[in-house]
Amino acid sequence: MPKIIHSRSSQSGQVGVIVLLISAIILVVGLSIANRTIKEGQGSIAQEDSARVFSTAESGIQQALGNIFQFESDQNGELPAEFSFENANLNQVSIVSEKSFEGFLAEKSALEIKISETETGTINLNWSKSSCAQGASNLLIGHYFADSGSYEVNYYLVGNCPDYSDQNLISANSSSLDTYHFQYDFVINSSNNEDAFLRIIPLGRGTDLNLNAGTSLISNSQYTILSLAQMPDGSSAKAIEVKRSIPSAPAFMDFALVSGGNLEK
Repeated sequence: MPKIIHSRSSQSGQVGVIVLLISAIILVVGLSIANRTIKEGQGSIAQEDSARVFSTAESGIQQALGNIFQFESDQNGELPAEFSFENANLNQVSIVSEKSFEGFLAEKSALEIKISETETGTINLNWSKSSCAQGASNLLIGHYFADSGSYEVNYYLVGNCPDYSDQNLISANSSSLDTYHFQYDFVINSSNNEDAFLRIIPLGRGTDLNLNAGTSLISNSQYTILSLAQMPDGSSAKAIEVKRSIPSAPAFMDFALVSGGNLEK
């Protein structure tokens, strides 16, 4: 009889162990599902926060572009060389007026460079990461300035590629900058620096361009806008940087004013 009681006790203990194991498995699975659900919820919230912060940073860029347009449209207005502000969404936005330019200049577009009043010196242009055989462009440089009460424009067709050989090209030098092929120095002196600016247009195709000068010769070549936004708790942050050249008139006007030869836009 004691043996029979011992057998039932052993079976009861085994059932208890199995129940505990099943309960533990169910608990682990339940915790895993709950943890995954929480993480998915957190990921969804993080994505929403990231999208919200990015949208806020974008709105700062748009407001900065509006400020630039307003200053450029006001003949008496002048955009500070560097300033920052907070927009309605409380993100930080800064605008810096650059005295050099590096970027891609698209075909049929014009880059305008403002010259500081009374300053003299040399503007160094390096352009094209392709050779003539690979499709490099020449440059049409328009130099606008006041002279004894009248406004004058001089045009310079610069480059080494033969597409416009009938235009008496001004030869370019080989660039000393890595990846660029051509270089040309444009001199600003006391006879042509009053209310002066340059307009640079690539001919035939777009080109990469690096332009720089002494620290005081160029008053403005482009704007760099930096917009920073983040969630109040710092969980998500975004930074957007945009470079914008200063507004300029359509390029076709320059082609219309150049006389002689068969220059085509």
